[in-house]
Amino acid sequence: MSRVISPVTGKPYGMAAVCRAWRLARSGVYRHLSTSPPPIAQRRGPLGAMSDEALTTAIRGVLATSPFHGEGHRKVWARLRHAGPAPHCAGCCG
Repeated sequence: MSRVISPVTGKPYGMAAVCRAWRLARSGVYRHLSTSPPPIAQRRGPLGAMSDEALTTAIRGVLATSPFHGEGHRKVWARLRHAGPAPHCAGCCG
């Protein structure tokens, strides 16, 4: 529609005028017209030494052996570090 010639002026309407008339954001139109595939959903942040499943299992093991009802994240991380190499850094902490 933005390339259609106006019968009155003889000029193309333009993307801004068309988007204003249709009450659309130009960024949405350009995103729709782009041919790039949508980004692949991935885990954000740095990759650790353990997979998420192994880390979840280790945390659940620490919580299961704890005599208390709930544990804070600092205490859980301390127990994991004391048990062996820290899951978040491959051997840098101990």
